[in-house]
Amino acid sequence: MEETEYAFLRSRDLCVVLYDERGTMGFPRLSAEINVINPLVFEQTVTVQLKLVSIDGKQIRYEFDLFDEFQESYVTGVFDVACCRFPDNQPPFAVLIPEQVEEVLREPDD
Repeated sequence: MEETEYAFLRSRDLCVVLYDERGTMGFPRLSAEINVINPLVFEQTVTVQLKLVSIDGKQIRYEFDLFDEFQESYVTGVFDVACCRFPDNQPPFAVLIPEQVEEVLREPDD
């Protein structure tokens, strides 16, 4: 699910870590939920589907579904992430998602 999140961000020309004139920011995970519906077996091929559920200014919620070629669901999950600044030698703190970042996140899939 984490790799799918990164692929989603890359598909929007973003990254987990972003840089701008004010420094470094990123999207650390606030929470992760995983619900195993059917156990997976070693080397089983599944598709991971990501859905951006909400953006509320500082936080993003993603839902995931892992399923096989027969559309049988194996795992569902939810990630909540926050937009944070990472100042040097200080703890990170939450900030509003920059408008241009939010715009590209909300773009419909082709």
